[in-house]
Amino acid sequence: MLLLPLSLRAQRTKPDRMPDVPMRLDSQQAWLRRPRLPDSTRVKLLISCCFLHLDTRLDSARWYSEQAVALARRSGFAWGHAYALLNLAAAEYYASDYPAAQRTFEMAVTVTRHVGQLDFIGHAYLGLGNVASELHNAAAAQRYFTQAQQFYARCQPRFVGGELLVLHNRANLYLDSKDFAQARALVQQALVLLKQHPGRSSLAKLLVQLGEVQHQQQHPDSAATTWQRAARLARTDHDAHAEGEAWHHLAQLAQEQRHHPTALAYAERATSLLRSVGATEQLANALDTKASALAALHRPEAYDTLRRYTNLRDTLLSQQRLEAVANAQARFEQAEQRARIRALEQQRRIANLETEQRTFRSRLLLGGLAAGGLLLGGAFMGAYRRRQRRREAALRHQLAADLHDDVGSLLSRIALQTDLLQEGLGEPGQQQTQLAEVAGNSRLAVRQLNDVVWNLDAQNDSVPNLLSRLRDYAHELLVPTGRDVQFVADEAVGASADLSPLARRQLYLIYKEALHNILKYAPLDATVTVTLHRHKDLLTLDVVNTGPVITTAIRDSGHGLRNMQARAATLGGTATAEALAEGGFAVRVRVKVG
Repeated sequence: MLLLPLSLRAQRTKPDRMPDVPMRLDSQQAWLRRPRLPDSTRVKLLISCCFLHLDTRLDSARWYSEQAVALARRSGFAWGHAYALLNLAAAEYYASDYPAAQRTFEMAVTVTRHVGQLDFIGHAYLGLGNVASELHNAAAAQRYFTQAQQFYARCQPRFVGGELLVLHNRANLYLDSKDFAQARALVQQALVLLKQHPGRSSLAKLLVQLGEVQHQQQHPDSAATTWQRAARLARTDHDAHAEGEAWHHLAQLAQEQRHHPTALAYAERATSLLRSVGATEQLANALDTKASALAALHRPEAYDTLRRYTNLRDTLLSQQRLEAVANAQARFEQAEQRARIRALEQQRRIANLETEQRTFRSRLLLGGLAAGGLLLGGAFMGAYRRRQRRREAALRHQLAADLHDDVGSLLSRIALQTDLLQEGLGEPGQQQTQLAEVAGNSRLAVRQLNDVVWNLDAQNDSVPNLLSRLRDYAHELLVPTGRDVQFVADEAVGASADLSPLARRQLYLIYKEALHNILKYAPLDATVTVTLHRHKDLLTLDVVNTGPVITTAIRDSGHGLRNMQARAATLGGTATAEALAEGGFAVRVRVKVG
Protein backbone atom coordinates (compact mmCIF):
# COMPACT_ATOMS: atom_id res chain seq x y z
CA MET A 1 0.00 0.00 0.00
CA LEU A 2 1.07 3.57 -0.72
CA LEU A 3 0.67 6.32 1.87
CA LEU A 4 0.83 10.11 1.74
CA PRO A 5 4.28 11.62 2.36
CA LEU A 6 5.01 12.22 -1.35
CA SER A 7 1.89 14.31 -1.71
CA LEU A 8 2.76 16.18 1.46
CA ARG A 9 6.33 16.75 0.32
CA ALA A 10 5.01 18.25 -2.91
CA GLN A 11 3.36 21.00 -0.88
CA ARG A 12 6.57 21.98 0.92
CA THR A 13 7.77 23.92 -2.11
CA LYS A 14 4.89 26.41 -2.03
CA PRO A 15 6.27 29.74 -0.78
CA ASP A 16 3.16 30.54 1.25
CA ARG A 17 3.42 27.29 3.17
CA MET A 18 6.97 26.45 4.23
CA PRO A 19 9.92 28.77 5.01
CA ASP A 20 12.64 29.17 2.40
CA VAL A 21 15.30 27.15 4.26
CA PRO A 22 17.73 24.59 2.72
CA MET A 23 16.39 21.07 3.33
CA ARG A 24 19.34 20.00 5.50
CA LEU A 25 19.05 18.96 9.12
CA ASP A 26 21.74 21.35 10.37
CA SER A 27 20.06 24.28 8.59
CA GLN A 28 16.66 23.43 10.06
CA GLN A 29 18.08 23.07 13.59
CA ALA A 30 20.00 26.35 13.25
CA TRP A 31 16.77 28.15 12.37
CA LEU A 32 14.94 26.50 15.27
CA ARG A 33 17.51 27.96 17.69
CA ARG A 34 16.90 31.52 16.49
CA PRO A 35 15.36 33.83 19.12
CA ARG A 36 11.99 35.53 18.58
CA LEU A 37 11.05 33.07 15.83
CA PRO A 38 7.26 33.14 15.12
CA ASP A 39 5.40 30.06 16.34
CA SER A 40 4.02 29.35 12.86
CA THR A 41 7.52 29.31 11.36
CA ARG A 42 8.78 27.11 14.19
CA VAL A 43 5.94 24.63 13.54
CA LYS A 44 6.85 24.49 9.84
CA LEU A 45 10.52 23.92 10.65
CA LEU A 46 9.64 21.07 13.04
CA ILE A 47 7.56 19.47 10.26
CA SER A 48 10.50 19.82 7.86
CA CYS A 49 12.78 18.11 10.40
CA CYS A 50 10.24 15.29 10.57
CA PHE A 51 10.53 14.86 6.79
CA LEU A 52 14.31 14.62 6.99
CA HIS A 53 14.04 11.71 9.49
CA LEU A 54 10.98 9.94 8.05
CA ASP A 55 12.95 7.51 5.88
CA THR A 56 15.79 6.83 8.34
CA ARG A 57 14.96 7.51 12.00
CA LEU A 58 11.27 7.10 12.77
CA ASP A 59 11.79 7.75 16.49
CA SER A 60 13.16 11.23 15.76
CA ALA A 61 10.49 11.84 13.10
CA ARG A 62 7.77 11.08 15.62
CA TRP A 63 9.39 13.36 18.21
CA TYR A 64 9.58 16.33 15.83
CA SER A 65 5.96 15.76 14.72
CA GLU A 66 4.76 15.55 18.33
CA GLN A 67 6.52 18.85 19.10
CA ALA A 68 4.93 20.45 16.02
CA VAL A 69 1.46 19.18 17.01
CA ALA A 70 1.80 20.51 20.57
CA LEU A 71 3.13 23.93 19.50
CA ALA A 72 0.52 24.36 16.75
CA ARG A 73 -2.27 23.47 19.17
CA ARG A 74 -1.00 25.92 21.82
CA SER A 75 -0.55 28.78 19.35
CA GLY A 76 -3.86 28.21 17.53
CA PHE A 77 -2.09 27.57 14.20
CA ALA A 78 -4.84 25.40 12.65
CA TRP A 79 -3.15 24.69 9.31
CA GLY A 80 0.09 23.64 11.03
CA HIS A 81 -1.87 21.49 13.52
CA ALA A 82 -3.51 19.57 10.65
CA TYR A 83 -0.25 19.22 8.72
CA ALA A 84 1.69 18.03 11.78
CA LEU A 85 -0.98 15.47 12.71
CA LEU A 86 -0.82 13.94 9.22
CA ASN A 87 2.96 13.61 9.46
CA LEU A 88 2.82 12.15 12.97
CA ALA A 89 0.27 9.56 11.81
CA ALA A 90 2.47 8.70 8.81
CA ALA A 91 5.51 8.18 11.08
CA GLU A 92 3.45 5.93 13.39
CA TYR A 93 2.21 3.96 10.36
CA TYR A 94 5.72 3.39 9.00
CA ALA A 95 6.80 2.26 12.48
CA SER A 96 4.00 -0.40 12.31
CA ASP A 97 2.28 1.19 15.32
CA TYR A 98 -1.12 0.79 13.70
CA PRO A 99 -3.29 1.50 16.79
CA ALA A 100 -1.52 4.84 17.34
CA ALA A 101 -1.66 5.66 13.60
CA GLN A 102 -5.39 4.98 13.49
CA ARG A 103 -6.05 7.24 16.49
CA THR A 104 -3.93 10.05 15.02
CA PHE A 105 -5.51 9.78 11.54
CA GLU A 106 -8.98 9.92 13.15
CA MET A 107 -7.92 13.05 15.04
CA ALA A 108 -6.55 14.46 11.76
CA VAL A 109 -9.95 13.95 10.08
CA THR A 110 -11.59 16.18 12.70
CA VAL A 111 -8.88 18.87 12.58
CA THR A 112 -8.59 18.94 8.76
CA ARG A 113 -12.37 19.25 8.41
CA HIS A 114 -12.21 22.28 10.72
CA VAL A 115 -9.43 23.78 8.57
CA GLY A 116 -11.46 23.01 5.44
CA GLN A 117 -8.52 22.04 3.21
CA LEU A 118 -9.87 19.26 1.00
CA ASP A 119 -6.54 17.63 0.08
CA PHE A 120 -5.64 17.30 3.80
CA ILE A 121 -9.01 15.63 4.48
CA GLY A 122 -8.25 13.24 1.62
CA HIS A 123 -4.83 12.47 3.12
CA ALA A 124 -6.43 11.62 6.48
CA TYR A 125 -8.94 9.21 4.91
CA LEU A 126 -6.21 7.70 2.72
CA GLY A 127 -4.16 7.00 5.86
CA LEU A 128 -7.15 5.41 7.60
CA GLY A 129 -7.66 3.20 4.54
CA ASN A 130 -4.06 2.03 4.62
CA VAL A 131 -4.27 1.24 8.34
CA ALA A 132 -7.50 -0.73 7.80
CA SER A 133 -5.82 -2.64 4.97
CA GLU A 134 -2.88 -3.57 7.23
CA LEU A 135 -5.40 -4.80 9.83
CA HIS A 136 -7.04 -6.95 7.10
CA ASN A 137 -10.32 -5.03 7.21
CA ALA A 138 -10.90 -4.75 3.45
CA ALA A 139 -14.45 -3.37 3.73
CA ALA A 140 -13.36 -0.47 5.94
CA ALA A 141 -10.31 0.17 3.74
CA GLN A 142 -12.47 0.44 0.60
CA ARG A 143 -14.85 2.81 2.42
CA TYR A 144 -12.04 5.09 3.56
CA PHE A 145 -10.36 5.03 0.13
CA THR A 146 -13.65 6.03 -1.53
CA GLN A 147 -14.02 8.99 0.84
CA ALA A 148 -10.43 10.06 0.13
CA GLN A 149 -11.05 9.91 -3.62
CA GLN A 150 -14.18 12.08 -3.30
CA PHE A 151 -12.31 14.82 -1.43
CA TYR A 152 -9.37 14.73 -3.88
CA ALA A 153 -11.81 15.13 -6.79
CA ARG A 154 -13.38 18.22 -5.14
CA CYS A 155 -10.03 20.05 -4.80
CA GLN A 156 -9.49 23.19 -6.87
CA PRO A 157 -7.51 22.42 -8.94
CA ARG A 158 -8.38 18.75 -8.94
CA PHE A 159 -5.81 16.64 -7.03
CA VAL A 160 -5.25 13.99 -9.69
CA GLY A 161 -2.17 12.50 -7.98
CA GLY A 162 -4.21 11.70 -4.88
CA GLU A 163 -7.01 10.11 -6.94
CA LEU A 164 -4.53 7.92 -8.83
CA LEU A 165 -2.95 6.83 -5.54
CA VAL A 166 -6.36 5.83 -4.15
CA LEU A 167 -7.33 3.93 -7.32
CA HIS A 168 -3.99 2.09 -7.21
CA ASN A 169 -4.54 1.02 -3.59
CA ARG A 170 -8.15 -0.02 -4.20
CA ALA A 171 -7.09 -2.12 -7.19
CA ASN A 172 -4.44 -3.83 -5.04
CA LEU A 173 -7.14 -4.76 -2.51
CA TYR A 174 -9.23 -6.42 -5.23
CA LEU A 175 -6.14 -8.21 -6.58
CA ASP A 176 -5.49 -9.62 -3.11
CA SER A 177 -9.10 -10.85 -2.89
CA LYS A 178 -8.95 -12.40 -6.43
CA ASP A 179 -11.67 -10.05 -7.71
CA PHE A 180 -9.87 -9.37 -10.99
CA ALA A 181 -12.86 -7.80 -12.77
CA GLN A 182 -13.14 -5.04 -10.14
CA ALA A 183 -9.36 -4.53 -10.12
CA ARG A 184 -9.33 -4.15 -13.94
CA ALA A 185 -12.23 -1.66 -13.81
CA LEU A 186 -10.34 0.53 -11.30
CA VAL A 187 -7.12 0.43 -13.33
CA GLN A 188 -9.05 1.38 -16.48
CA GLN A 189 -10.65 4.25 -14.55
CA ALA A 190 -7.19 5.43 -13.49
CA LEU A 191 -5.93 5.23 -17.10
CA VAL A 192 -8.84 7.37 -18.31
CA LEU A 193 -8.15 9.92 -15.58
CA LEU A 194 -4.46 9.97 -16.46
CA LYS A 195 -5.29 10.44 -20.16
CA GLN A 196 -7.26 13.56 -19.24
CA HIS A 197 -4.39 14.78 -17.01
CA PRO A 198 -1.17 13.37 -18.58
CA GLY A 199 1.77 12.23 -16.45
CA ARG A 200 3.97 9.48 -17.92
CA SER A 201 5.60 8.39 -14.68
CA SER A 202 2.23 7.46 -13.16
CA LEU A 203 1.29 5.77 -16.44
CA ALA A 204 4.20 3.33 -16.11
CA LYS A 205 3.04 2.28 -12.61
CA LEU A 206 -0.53 1.84 -13.80
CA LEU A 207 0.61 -0.26 -16.76
CA VAL A 208 2.53 -2.56 -14.40
CA GLN A 209 -0.66 -3.04 -12.39
CA LEU A 210 -2.76 -3.57 -15.55
CA GLY A 211 -0.31 -6.25 -16.66
CA GLU A 212 -0.82 -8.05 -13.33
CA VAL A 213 -4.59 -8.07 -13.89
CA GLN A 214 -4.20 -9.36 -17.45
CA HIS A 215 -1.86 -12.11 -16.28
CA GLN A 216 -4.30 -13.19 -13.54
CA GLN A 217 -7.09 -13.28 -16.14
CA GLN A 218 -5.04 -15.74 -18.24
CA HIS A 219 -4.01 -13.28 -20.99
CA PRO A 220 -0.20 -13.73 -20.98
CA ASP A 221 0.44 -12.12 -24.39
CA SER A 222 -1.47 -8.98 -23.44
CA ALA A 223 0.34 -8.87 -20.10
CA ALA A 224 3.77 -9.16 -21.77
CA THR A 225 2.95 -6.33 -24.20
CA THR A 226 1.70 -4.12 -21.35
CA TRP A 227 4.79 -4.74 -19.18
CA GLN A 228 7.17 -4.05 -22.10
CA ARG A 229 5.42 -0.74 -22.72
CA ALA A 230 5.65 0.07 -18.98
CA ALA A 231 9.39 -0.66 -18.97
CA ARG A 232 9.98 1.68 -21.94
CA LEU A 233 7.99 4.52 -20.37
CA ALA A 234 9.65 4.08 -16.98
CA ARG A 235 13.13 4.12 -18.58
CA THR A 236 12.27 7.37 -20.41
CA ASP A 237 11.09 8.95 -17.16
CA HIS A 238 14.02 7.55 -15.10
CA ASP A 239 11.62 5.66 -12.82
CA ALA A 240 13.89 2.75 -11.84
CA HIS A 241 11.37 1.24 -9.42
CA ALA A 242 8.55 0.92 -11.97
CA GLU A 243 10.99 -0.31 -14.64
CA GLY A 244 12.41 -2.94 -12.27
CA GLU A 245 8.92 -4.22 -11.44
CA ALA A 246 8.02 -4.45 -15.14
CA TRP A 247 11.16 -6.48 -15.97
CA HIS A 248 10.55 -8.75 -12.98
CA HIS A 249 7.01 -9.55 -14.14
CA LEU A 250 8.37 -10.26 -17.63
CA ALA A 251 11.00 -12.56 -16.10
CA GLN A 252 8.34 -14.47 -14.14
CA LEU A 253 6.20 -14.85 -17.28
CA ALA A 254 9.17 -16.10 -19.33
CA GLN A 255 10.05 -18.58 -16.57
CA GLU A 256 6.45 -19.89 -16.54
CA GLN A 257 6.70 -20.38 -20.32
CA ARG A 258 10.06 -22.18 -19.86
CA HIS A 259 12.01 -19.54 -21.78
CA HIS A 260 14.82 -19.71 -19.24
CA PRO A 261 17.54 -17.63 -21.03
CA THR A 262 15.02 -14.81 -21.57
CA ALA A 263 13.83 -15.09 -17.97
CA LEU A 264 17.43 -14.84 -16.73
CA ALA A 265 18.14 -11.73 -18.82
CA TYR A 266 14.96 -10.02 -17.60
CA ALA A 267 15.61 -11.00 -13.97
CA GLU A 268 19.15 -9.57 -14.08
CA ARG A 269 17.78 -6.24 -15.31
CA ALA A 270 15.14 -6.26 -12.58
CA THR A 271 17.59 -7.02 -9.74
CA SER A 272 19.98 -4.30 -10.88
CA LEU A 273 17.24 -1.65 -11.01
CA LEU A 274 15.49 -2.67 -7.78
CA ARG A 275 18.80 -2.82 -5.89
CA SER A 276 19.62 0.73 -7.01
CA VAL A 277 16.41 2.12 -5.42
CA GLY A 278 16.50 -0.06 -2.29
CA ALA A 279 13.19 -1.87 -2.99
CA THR A 280 13.98 -4.75 -0.62
CA GLU A 281 10.85 -6.88 -0.97
CA GLN A 282 10.68 -6.63 -4.78
CA LEU A 283 14.44 -7.32 -4.95
CA ALA A 284 13.98 -10.53 -2.96
CA ASN A 285 11.28 -11.71 -5.39
CA ALA A 286 13.49 -10.87 -8.39
CA LEU A 287 16.43 -12.79 -6.87
CA ASP A 288 14.14 -15.80 -6.41
CA THR A 289 13.15 -15.68 -10.10
CA LYS A 290 16.81 -15.28 -11.12
CA ALA A 291 17.84 -18.27 -9.00
CA SER A 292 15.10 -20.41 -10.59
CA ALA A 293 16.23 -19.46 -14.10
CA LEU A 294 19.88 -20.21 -13.28
CA ALA A 295 18.94 -23.57 -11.80
CA ALA A 296 16.89 -24.46 -14.89
CA LEU A 297 19.93 -23.63 -17.04
CA HIS A 298 22.20 -25.69 -14.73
CA ARG A 299 24.37 -22.65 -14.06
CA PRO A 300 26.65 -22.79 -10.97
CA GLU A 301 25.69 -19.24 -9.92
CA ALA A 302 22.24 -20.52 -8.93
CA TYR A 303 23.41 -21.47 -5.43
CA ASP A 304 24.94 -18.05 -4.65
CA THR A 305 21.85 -16.25 -5.97
CA LEU A 306 19.56 -18.48 -3.92
CA ARG A 307 21.65 -17.81 -0.81
CA ARG A 308 21.35 -14.03 -1.33
CA TYR A 309 17.61 -14.47 -1.78
CA THR A 310 17.37 -16.53 1.41
CA ASN A 311 19.25 -13.94 3.47
CA LEU A 312 17.10 -11.12 2.14
CA ARG A 313 13.91 -13.10 2.69
CA ASP A 314 14.91 -13.87 6.29
CA THR A 315 15.27 -10.13 6.91
CA LEU A 316 11.86 -9.46 5.37
CA LEU A 317 10.23 -12.25 7.36
CA SER A 318 11.64 -10.75 10.56
CA GLN A 319 10.05 -7.42 9.65
CA GLN A 320 6.77 -9.13 8.79
CA ARG A 321 6.75 -10.89 12.15
CA LEU A 322 7.07 -7.52 13.87
CA GLU A 323 4.19 -6.16 11.79
CA ALA A 324 2.13 -9.28 12.54
CA VAL A 325 2.64 -8.68 16.25
CA ALA A 326 1.47 -5.08 15.81
CA ASN A 327 -1.59 -6.26 13.85
CA ALA A 328 -2.46 -8.84 16.48
CA GLN A 329 -2.05 -6.22 19.20
CA ALA A 330 -4.39 -3.83 17.38
CA ARG A 331 -7.04 -6.51 16.88
CA PHE A 332 -6.68 -7.56 20.51
CA GLU A 333 -7.13 -3.96 21.66
CA GLN A 334 -10.29 -3.60 19.59
CA ALA A 335 -11.72 -6.88 20.92
CA GLU A 336 -10.70 -5.93 24.45
CA GLN A 337 -12.41 -2.57 24.09
CA ARG A 338 -15.67 -4.20 22.97
CA ALA A 339 -15.45 -6.65 25.89
CA ARG A 340 -14.87 -3.75 28.31
CA ILE A 341 -17.94 -1.97 26.94
CA ARG A 342 -20.08 -5.09 27.46
CA ALA A 343 -18.66 -5.57 30.97
CA LEU A 344 -19.31 -1.92 31.85
CA GLU A 345 -22.89 -2.23 30.65
CA GLN A 346 -23.43 -5.30 32.83
CA GLN A 347 -21.78 -3.57 35.78
CA ARG A 348 -24.04 -0.56 35.28
CA ARG A 349 -27.17 -2.73 35.44
CA ILE A 350 -25.94 -4.53 38.55
CA ALA A 351 -24.98 -1.21 40.13
CA ASN A 352 -28.48 0.17 39.49
CA LEU A 353 -30.06 -2.81 41.29
CA GLU A 354 -27.64 -2.51 44.19
CA THR A 355 -28.26 1.23 44.39
CA GLU A 356 -31.99 0.71 44.70
CA GLN A 357 -31.45 -1.81 47.52
CA ARG A 358 -28.98 0.43 49.33
CA THR A 359 -31.33 3.40 49.05
CA PHE A 360 -34.08 1.47 50.80
CA ARG A 361 -31.79 0.32 53.61
CA SER A 362 -30.17 3.73 53.94
CA ARG A 363 -33.47 5.44 54.59
CA LEU A 364 -34.05 3.13 57.55
CA LEU A 365 -30.60 3.73 59.03
CA LEU A 366 -30.29 7.40 58.19
CA GLY A 367 -32.14 8.73 61.22
CA GLY A 368 -30.13 6.67 63.73
CA LEU A 369 -26.76 7.48 62.21
CA ALA A 370 -27.29 11.20 61.67
CA ALA A 371 -26.33 12.29 65.19
CA GLY A 372 -23.32 9.96 65.48
CA GLY A 373 -22.20 10.92 61.97
CA LEU A 374 -22.11 14.59 62.86
CA LEU A 375 -19.85 13.95 65.87
CA LEU A 376 -17.48 11.59 64.00
CA GLY A 377 -17.45 13.86 60.98
CA GLY A 378 -16.28 16.80 63.05
CA ALA A 379 -13.41 14.76 64.51
CA PHE A 380 -12.35 13.39 61.12
CA MET A 381 -12.58 16.81 59.50
CA GLY A 382 -10.24 18.30 62.11
CA ALA A 383 -7.69 15.53 61.60
CA TYR A 384 -7.95 15.86 57.83
CA ARG A 385 -7.37 19.61 57.94
CA ARG A 386 -4.28 19.17 60.10
CA ARG A 387 -2.82 16.60 57.69
CA GLN A 388 -3.69 18.82 54.73
CA ARG A 389 -1.91 21.83 56.33
CA ARG A 390 1.22 19.73 56.89
CA ARG A 391 1.18 18.52 53.26
CA GLU A 392 0.68 22.04 51.93
CA ALA A 393 3.55 23.32 54.07
CA ALA A 394 5.85 20.57 52.78
CA LEU A 395 4.77 21.28 49.19
CA ARG A 396 5.42 25.02 49.59
CA HIS A 397 8.82 24.30 51.09
CA GLN A 398 9.80 21.99 48.22
CA LEU A 399 8.45 24.41 45.59
CA ALA A 400 10.35 27.33 47.13
CA ALA A 401 13.58 25.32 47.29
CA ASP A 402 13.27 24.11 43.70
CA LEU A 403 12.47 27.58 42.35
CA HIS A 404 15.36 29.09 44.32
CA ASP A 405 17.87 26.41 43.23
CA ASP A 406 16.79 25.90 39.60
CA VAL A 407 15.22 29.16 38.45
CA GLY A 408 16.32 31.88 40.88
CA SER A 409 19.92 32.19 39.72
CA LEU A 410 18.86 32.26 36.06
CA LEU A 411 16.30 35.03 36.68
CA SER A 412 18.92 37.02 38.58
CA ARG A 413 21.33 36.66 35.67
CA ILE A 414 18.62 37.74 33.18
CA ALA A 415 17.78 40.78 35.34
CA LEU A 416 21.46 41.78 35.52
CA GLN A 417 21.93 41.41 31.76
CA THR A 418 18.82 43.46 30.96
CA ASP A 419 19.93 46.20 33.39
CA LEU A 420 23.30 46.39 31.64
CA LEU A 421 21.57 46.65 28.28
CA GLN A 422 19.24 49.40 29.50
CA GLU A 423 22.16 51.38 30.93
CA GLY A 424 24.13 50.93 27.71
CA LEU A 425 27.22 49.75 29.60
CA GLY A 426 28.23 47.18 27.01
CA GLU A 427 29.98 47.74 23.70
CA PRO A 428 27.52 48.60 20.88
CA GLY A 429 28.81 45.68 18.80
CA GLN A 430 28.15 43.25 21.65
CA GLN A 431 24.45 44.05 22.15
CA GLN A 432 23.26 41.29 19.79
CA THR A 433 25.43 38.79 21.65
CA GLN A 434 24.05 39.99 24.99
CA LEU A 435 20.47 39.76 23.68
CA ALA A 436 21.14 36.20 22.50
CA GLU A 437 22.45 35.34 25.98
CA VAL A 438 19.31 36.80 27.57
CA ALA A 439 17.14 34.75 25.19
CA GLY A 440 19.14 31.60 25.91
CA ASN A 441 18.92 32.10 29.67
CA SER A 442 15.17 32.77 29.35
CA ARG A 443 14.62 29.49 27.48
CA LEU A 444 16.74 27.70 30.08
CA ALA A 445 14.65 29.24 32.88
CA VAL A 446 11.45 28.07 31.17
CA ARG A 447 12.93 24.56 30.86
CA GLN A 448 13.90 24.55 34.55
CA LEU A 449 10.43 25.80 35.52
CA ASN A 450 8.86 23.01 33.46
CA ASP A 451 11.06 20.54 35.36
CA VAL A 452 9.83 21.93 38.70
CA VAL A 453 6.18 21.64 37.63
CA TRP A 454 6.74 18.12 36.28
CA ASN A 455 8.41 17.04 39.53
CA LEU A 456 5.44 18.26 41.58
CA ASP A 457 2.71 16.70 39.40
CA ALA A 458 1.58 13.42 41.00
CA GLN A 459 0.15 12.21 37.67
CA ASN A 460 3.73 11.64 36.46
CA ASP A 461 4.54 9.06 39.16
CA SER A 462 5.06 6.09 36.79
CA VAL A 463 7.94 4.60 34.82
CA PRO A 464 6.33 5.22 31.35
CA ASN A 465 5.85 8.92 32.21
CA LEU A 466 9.44 9.08 33.45
CA LEU A 467 10.63 7.54 30.16
CA SER A 468 8.65 10.13 28.15
CA ARG A 469 10.23 12.96 30.17
CA LEU A 470 13.73 11.51 29.71
CA ARG A 471 13.14 11.32 25.95
CA ASP A 472 11.83 14.90 25.73
CA TYR A 473 14.70 16.33 27.79
CA ALA A 474 17.34 14.55 25.70
CA HIS A 475 15.84 15.84 22.46
CA GLU A 476 15.61 19.39 23.85
CA LEU A 477 19.17 19.41 25.19
CA LEU A 478 21.29 17.23 22.87
CA VAL A 479 19.60 16.92 19.46
CA PRO A 480 19.94 20.68 18.64
CA THR A 481 23.73 20.33 19.19
CA GLY A 482 23.95 17.61 16.49
CA ARG A 483 24.31 14.64 18.84
CA ASP A 484 22.17 11.60 18.01
CA VAL A 485 19.99 10.12 20.80
CA GLN A 486 18.64 6.55 20.92
CA PHE A 487 16.30 5.05 23.52
CA VAL A 488 16.02 1.37 24.42
CA ALA A 489 13.29 0.21 26.84
CA ASP A 490 12.00 -3.31 27.44
CA GLU A 491 8.37 -4.39 27.77
CA ALA A 492 8.60 -4.49 31.58
CA VAL A 493 9.09 -0.71 31.59
CA GLY A 494 5.82 -0.12 29.70
CA ALA A 495 3.94 -2.32 32.18
CA SER A 496 5.63 -0.87 35.30
CA ALA A 497 3.60 0.17 38.31
CA ASP A 498 3.67 3.65 39.82
CA LEU A 499 6.90 5.21 41.09
CA SER A 500 7.21 7.02 44.37
CA PRO A 501 7.68 10.80 43.98
CA LEU A 502 11.12 10.51 45.60
CA ALA A 503 12.28 7.80 43.19
CA ARG A 504 11.02 9.70 40.14
CA ARG A 505 12.67 12.95 41.27
CA GLN A 506 16.05 11.43 42.14
CA LEU A 507 16.26 9.39 38.91
CA TYR A 508 15.42 12.47 36.83
CA LEU A 509 18.05 14.60 38.60
CA ILE A 510 20.69 11.87 38.10
CA TYR A 511 19.76 11.72 34.42
CA LYS A 512 20.02 15.52 34.05
CA GLU A 513 23.48 15.46 35.65
CA ALA A 514 24.60 12.76 33.18
CA LEU A 515 23.29 14.68 30.13
CA HIS A 516 24.92 17.94 31.20
CA ASN A 517 28.16 16.00 31.61
CA ILE A 518 27.76 14.78 28.00
CA LEU A 519 26.99 18.32 26.86
CA LYS A 520 30.28 19.56 28.38
CA TYR A 521 32.66 16.73 27.45
CA ALA A 522 31.28 14.51 24.66
CA PRO A 523 32.16 15.34 21.01
CA LEU A 524 29.47 16.90 18.81
CA ASP A 525 29.18 13.76 16.64
CA ALA A 526 28.64 11.49 19.65
CA THR A 527 25.76 9.00 19.74
CA VAL A 528 23.97 8.85 23.11
CA THR A 529 22.15 5.62 24.03
CA VAL A 530 19.71 5.67 26.96
CA THR A 531 18.61 2.24 28.22
CA LEU A 532 15.83 1.68 30.77
CA HIS A 533 15.27 -1.84 32.08
CA ARG A 534 13.15 -3.21 34.92
CA HIS A 535 13.40 -6.60 36.60
CA LYS A 536 11.00 -7.06 39.53
CA ASP A 537 11.73 -4.13 41.89
CA LEU A 538 15.13 -3.23 40.37
CA LEU A 539 15.22 -0.38 37.81
CA THR A 540 18.35 0.09 35.69
CA LEU A 541 19.17 3.34 33.86
CA ASP A 542 22.24 3.46 31.58
CA VAL A 543 23.42 6.61 29.73
CA VAL A 544 26.26 5.79 27.33
CA ASN A 545 27.90 8.09 24.78
CA THR A 546 30.43 7.32 22.08
CA GLY A 547 33.64 9.29 21.70
CA PRO A 548 37.41 9.07 21.86
CA VAL A 549 39.23 7.19 24.61
CA ILE A 550 39.46 9.45 27.70
CA THR A 551 40.53 9.30 31.32
CA THR A 552 38.07 9.22 34.20
CA ALA A 553 39.79 12.22 35.80
CA ILE A 554 37.95 14.48 33.36
CA ARG A 555 34.56 13.40 34.60
CA ASP A 556 35.35 12.87 38.29
CA SER A 557 36.29 16.49 38.91
CA GLY A 558 33.64 18.40 40.84
CA HIS A 559 30.64 17.07 42.69
CA GLY A 560 28.69 15.52 39.79
CA LEU A 561 29.45 11.85 40.45
CA ARG A 562 29.19 12.28 44.24
CA ASN A 563 25.76 13.89 43.81
CA MET A 564 24.59 11.01 41.60
CA GLN A 565 25.87 8.42 44.08
CA ALA A 566 24.18 10.22 46.98
CA ARG A 567 20.86 10.39 45.14
CA ALA A 568 21.03 6.71 44.19
CA ALA A 569 21.88 5.81 47.81
CA THR A 570 18.66 7.45 49.02
CA LEU A 571 16.81 4.87 46.90
CA GLY A 572 18.92 1.94 48.15
CA GLY A 573 20.90 1.75 44.90
CA THR A 574 24.21 2.63 43.27
CA ALA A 575 25.51 4.98 40.57
CA THR A 576 28.79 4.52 38.70
CA ALA A 577 30.54 6.50 35.96
CA GLU A 578 33.40 5.11 33.92
CA ALA A 579 35.30 5.64 30.68
CA LEU A 580 34.86 2.78 28.20
CA ALA A 581 37.85 0.91 26.82
CA GLU A 582 36.61 1.32 23.24
CA GLY A 583 36.00 5.05 23.76
CA GLY A 584 33.16 7.09 25.21
CA PHE A 585 31.69 7.26 28.69
CA ALA A 586 28.95 5.43 30.61
CA VAL A 587 26.81 6.34 33.63
CA ARG A 588 25.01 3.32 35.16
CA VAL A 589 22.35 3.62 37.86
CA ARG A 590 20.72 0.70 39.72
CA VAL A 591 17.93 1.54 42.19
CA LYS A 592 15.06 -0.20 43.96
CA VAL A 593 11.65 1.19 43.06
CA GLY A 594 9.33 -1.54 44.35
